[in-house]
Amino acid sequence: MPQIANGTGVNATAPATVELTPASPSTTTTAPNSSVSITVPNTSGQVTFSLVVTDNLGVKSPPATATVNIQAAPTARLTATPNTVTPGGAIELSGSGSSSSGSIASYTFTVENPA
Repeated sequence: MPQIANGTGVNATAPATVELTPASPSTTTTAPNSSVSITVPNTSGQVTFSLVVTDNLGVKSPPATATVNIQAAPTARLTATPNTVTPGGAIELSGSGSSSSGSIASYTFTVENPA
């Protein structure tokens, strides 16, 4: 693992990036590495993480927890005006009814069944 300066002049191991899943719900690190970067589950809502530390005598701490709110996926809404047009005519596509709990960064319009 790469070494990084921890601000005190002492090198520490960089956090590992891991993905926790129902099949693999936990990971263990060895001191001095006391953190991991987590790829959050592909879901929305609240997810609770817990930590138990074990000392050099094998004694375990009670769990500490942290709850994280995972932003929901945006909702796309598409309107076409007019919705009937002659060949070669023009229409306007609008995604203005789309929403997000964050902010929408882009709109991608695609023709699904071109002639």
